[in-house]
Amino acid sequence: MAPTLSSKPNYLSLSPRVLDAEGPFDDDGPADSSWLGPRHNNDYSEIRHIRILPTTDEILAQRRPFMPCKDPAGSTDHQSGMARMLDVQFRHLRYDVFEPVIDACYHASQQLAASLGQPTPLDYEARQHTARGTQYSLFRDIELEDLRFEREGIHLRLSFTCPARLRQRHLLSSGHLESGMLMAVIGLDANKTLSTTFCKIEMCQSTLAMKPITGNHFRAAVVASFADPADTDAVRQALQGLKGSREKNKFFVVEFPSVLVAGYYWILKHLQHLSSNSAEVAFSDIIALSSSQHKQQIGEPAYCGHGIDLSILQATNEKGSCPAPIVGPGFLDSAASERNNVVEAICSTTTLDRGQATALCENLSRGLAFTQGPPGTGKTYLGVSLAKVILKHVPNKPILVACMTNHALDNFLGDLIKEGITKVARLGSRSKEDWIGKHTMASLTKNFKLTYGENLRIGKSYRATESLLKEGAVWCEALNSETLTWNAVREHLEKNYWKAFNAFSKCLSRKEEQIEDIRQKRSAAGGFAFQHWSTGGDLKDIKAFEREIKTWFGKTKLDESSESEDFSPESPLRPSVHRLSNPLDYSSGVSSDDVWSLPMAGRVALLAKWESELGSSHALDKLVEIQQRYHAARETKSDVHNEVNARLLAGQEVIGMTTTACAKHWSMLKALDLQTLICEEAGEIMEAQTVTTLLPSITHAIFIGDPLQLRPQVDQPCLSLETAEGSKYRLDESLFERMAMPRAPGVQSLPVSKLNLQRRMHPDVADLMRATLYPFLQDHPSTSRLPVAGMAHRTFWLDHQEPEDIPDPLAVGGRSYSNSFECAMISELVRYLLNTNDFDSGDISVLVPYSRQLATLKEKLTRTVSCSIALSDKDKEDLADMGLLDDAGPQPFRTDVEVLTMVRLATIDGFQGEEAKVIILSTVRSNLQDRVGFLQTTNRINIFLPCGHSFNVAELDAEFALDQIFEMNSSGEIPDTKCSIADACKRALQCPQCGASCDGVQRYRHLRQFQLAPVTIERLYKMFGRKMDMGASKIRKDIENLDSGFKWFCKTIDMGPVASQQSAALIKARMTYLMTTQTAIARFRDQVVRKAEEDIEQTIGRLGNTYTSTTPSLSFKCRFDMLYLHCRLVQLREATRIVQFVEKAYDSKHMDAVIGTLRPRTIAEAKESIQEAGMLVAQSRSKMLRRVEAEALIIQVAFAKLIETLDSADSSQRKDVHEWLQQANILVTEYPDTAGLLKSSLESVKKYWHGEKTTAELWTPEARVFWEKWGKFHTGSLVYCEHGHPYTTALFRGCPECGRFVDPTVPAPQPDYESRLNRDKFLEVLQRMMGTH
Repeated sequence: MAPTLSSKPNYLSLSPRVLDAEGPFDDDGPADSSWLGPRHNNDYSEIRHIRILPTTDEILAQRRPFMPCKDPAGSTDHQSGMARMLDVQFRHLRYDVFEPVIDACYHASQQLAASLGQPTPLDYEARQHTARGTQYSLFRDIELEDLRFEREGIHLRLSFTCPARLRQRHLLSSGHLESGMLMAVIGLDANKTLSTTFCKIEMCQSTLAMKPITGNHFRAAVVASFADPADTDAVRQALQGLKGSREKNKFFVVEFPSVLVAGYYWILKHLQHLSSNSAEVAFSDIIALSSSQHKQQIGEPAYCGHGIDLSILQATNEKGSCPAPIVGPGFLDSAASERNNVVEAICSTTTLDRGQATALCENLSRGLAFTQGPPGTGKTYLGVSLAKVILKHVPNKPILVACMTNHALDNFLGDLIKEGITKVARLGSRSKEDWIGKHTMASLTKNFKLTYGENLRIGKSYRATESLLKEGAVWCEALNSETLTWNAVREHLEKNYWKAFNAFSKCLSRKEEQIEDIRQKRSAAGGFAFQHWSTGGDLKDIKAFEREIKTWFGKTKLDESSESEDFSPESPLRPSVHRLSNPLDYSSGVSSDDVWSLPMAGRVALLAKWESELGSSHALDKLVEIQQRYHAARETKSDVHNEVNARLLAGQEVIGMTTTACAKHWSMLKALDLQTLICEEAGEIMEAQTVTTLLPSITHAIFIGDPLQLRPQVDQPCLSLETAEGSKYRLDESLFERMAMPRAPGVQSLPVSKLNLQRRMHPDVADLMRATLYPFLQDHPSTSRLPVAGMAHRTFWLDHQEPEDIPDPLAVGGRSYSNSFECAMISELVRYLLNTNDFDSGDISVLVPYSRQLATLKEKLTRTVSCSIALSDKDKEDLADMGLLDDAGPQPFRTDVEVLTMVRLATIDGFQGEEAKVIILSTVRSNLQDRVGFLQTTNRINIFLPCGHSFNVAELDAEFALDQIFEMNSSGEIPDTKCSIADACKRALQCPQCGASCDGVQRYRHLRQFQLAPVTIERLYKMFGRKMDMGASKIRKDIENLDSGFKWFCKTIDMGPVASQQSAALIKARMTYLMTTQTAIARFRDQVVRKAEEDIEQTIGRLGNTYTSTTPSLSFKCRFDMLYLHCRLVQLREATRIVQFVEKAYDSKHMDAVIGTLRPRTIAEAKESIQEAGMLVAQSRSKMLRRVEAEALIIQVAFAKLIETLDSADSSQRKDVHEWLQQANILVTEYPDTAGLLKSSLESVKKYWHGEKTTAELWTPEARVFWEKWGKFHTGSLVYCEHGHPYTTALFRGCPECGRFVDPTVPAPQPDYESRLNRDKFLEVLQRMMGTH
């Protein structure tokens, strides 16, 4: 339904795009209702026909867009009521999202047009900005590398000339081309026709990753899917252009760093859906835009008819002692005294204050309820209380909880779970809370039993999508190939050239054709045969072809049955052998009756004929068709899963999701017939997003928030009520604010409940808000606290006349502001506060209104203040998008003490809902024009005012006797100690007033660290022991897997020339089987154990004799060295076994290179390992680690045997082996409790050395006991032996390393059995036994 275009065509001008000379919008009506006709091919009267993504003609539009005013008064619109509200919200939100996109695309198109005929520069600046200040990134010289068919459909891999600063791996950490963001591919063809295709970024690839493909070091790539895969015309047009001639077509990629596809798509799509049936919106007659003074009466929820029992909210000590309060029907219409009695009863029996109790009753009595809560008044607590009451009275219907952000949603759901509401389902995957895992849909569906019909439907939908996924991959491969492929020509040959098709497709034995998917295997064999035929492979070596076809299907040896089948007279390969014996007998004709008989010239001609018959766009059309079918199949699959999920969710108590998720899952939620909605932080949610939560079945909607705090965020000032132009549109006006404080003349406000008791701010701070925003706000007694350390007053305003920095409008972030004077002042103030040593992690927050000030302050604080600076994820993203985030490390002149994150740096919007003890606000703006800027809105005043209590340092120092323990300077550093650390460990760190722990206070962190030192050391030993046992168990398991898989390896490996690469891969896989284990052991040893042992020995030295009387001699590094040598032994043993098998089983020259390098390499590695084991013997001997010493000697013998096996002429190790065995035997004899456990291992390696066994069994049951006991280490029973070796008495009778020494020259004492015999008792027992007989 395309609109009729106006007579004035749209075109690309090289002048700056300026459409707002007379204002940004046109009120001349949309499409045909305009006097001049439609503005472009996406200008429609009904929003359901508008494409969500801009079209090329829309980007080039020369006229201003139509934008209806929010207030219907005086409007000439053809729509009214809810339909008009949906129309207004759709057009406003779409403009806010896509105006920067259109502006950037127009600017990029101008650069693309200007670049025609110009050489592509090898370096350029990717970040761009338009005359209107829109920032975007531009990547040049785009080429289509290949197509893939993934879960999202067609994926394009587009390479581009990468700017020099983003080469190597810098692109991956630059913030460019991040997954999920929107980008556009803009192109000009030979006819100078502009095209625009929008895509969703899947991933980016650095120049290093692309070098094997591009062959150079300056091209990177982005992998993207189509943003609207259902638009098949756009998909076809994009593929045709990108697959066209590079000389004729030229493309740029435009990246929009702040446009997340999922962030807008589902909301706009849902508004389009509702426009066809506006009756599906609950309370539509109340919330619809209207100029009438009359408002519909808001009735009570259905479950209020018999009164609402509030016993669920009663305090534990009140239950049973007094009747539960009841909110009766008609509460709002009852007398004031009756209402007051109910509220008093609630306050006396529950933990709700008077304002919360009143709001509770009013919310339960209104079908559409709004509650305003200033900061700290308990909005979330009220919401949880409402949920508990509603669930008691409506037990079979879940409550829908919706929030704007994942953070707010997780906080609310967490409070619900703490109150015992555990049947909670959390939809969405962007939560950062660990506890939310078991409440996600993925977790809930694991134990959910499906019905027989559901299983059938899910299986059917899954098979349909998987089949199309494979088919799409096949046609992507066909399009990627520069020559005709089997998949592209197969159907054509099967239909028109049956003999040729049969010759290619029947290259498998009949037995293999019967394996499961016959069609797939015939297709695969045909594909290989066709490729081999088209390249003339059989003309060169038919025998090589036969061997290759067998390798293709994983068959290595031919048995008698397969050989008789494949080389039967009916086989298509056999005639080729005879005919090609004399190729001169055949002409160069193009007959396809016998394709294998054709010479190369005939094959080329035949391929050209088939390609001509298919047409140039055959493969492309097939791929687009599959994309369309796949998209439909995915929707069907999603519908099936939604049916199952709806049945699962029906059994929950609470369903939590963001407003975007509500739009995405609308159909599923609609099927649940939900009745109750609780919307948190409702003042921050756009009306367009709020509508997605108002399901048609909702009869009770509760909105909790504060319209005087932050409003919804909009990007276009011309749509914001904070500007004169935007006051007509007010996109940043929430439904809450419009209902509570309507701006349209003559419109009455809805009743709003208000919470009035705050528990967060000191009264001095709260006075600021009482004087400006909340005159009704009261203070809870708990808000009166001690003064803030280092500050004389609770609030302080610094008035200065230093001007703000003059922004460069053409620079990156030119629309943002900064103030260098305020940065310097804040930096010094932060330094002063930190030097008091009274503030812990996160106690100090610095808030700024502008991103440029955020970046300037971050740099200033990082350079001058000795602490860590924390930025939120959102603020980091904003700085990266603006090019203001410096990823470089700390400056060399900065003193970094690496404390925890001490200072939180955030934008005002990013700090919403957070708290800190000290808030430092930089207002930034200071100019002669008296422009306040960001802070001109009262909504942004109260979020930087909360504070907390602090400790009196002098009193705490005296309480802990700190001056008797440490000499601490003003910076918190400790030059010296005054007493034993053991004495310090006895000090209790508790608040002198309430007894609360002071462990987290930075000033006392040194004291607390030493108090916890013994526990920390024991936990480290426990971790080391478990890691050792895990490593030993993994090595044993890997040995078992290698041994069990060797027979398969022998059957699988093929020494033929075609299979040489495959065989080398098999050998490499077995050789590197333990590489992961070996690397993990070495990394843990080097990065953790080595450093930890040094720190532990130093700490024990400072703890003194009260901890242990012996000097510690830790052995964990030596034990991990031993595990590492075991890995090496298994690896080299495997190499030796492979060499022996290959030499014995095959006489093939194709493996000479592999085996020829494998043998000497194995010998060299074994000799090196012997040296490492010798070093371990010396270390163990010096530390009295007798068990490790014996095990190292034994493993040396095993390495020596491998050398002798591979090179029998090498006798250099034989003399040493005799000495090693003798030393190991002495240790096993003299230390039976430790090294003696290796006796069976020693006997096994002796037999192995003398050739009596083919391998040495080192992991005997006795040897395993040591590792397994360390894996069961329990804290609380740690001791040190006389040599300083730590061990646990709960598992070891004595030291497991040095143990008990037994002199072999001294004979063991014989037991004196006679001395142990009690003669009298013996005779008594003997007489009793004789008496029984």
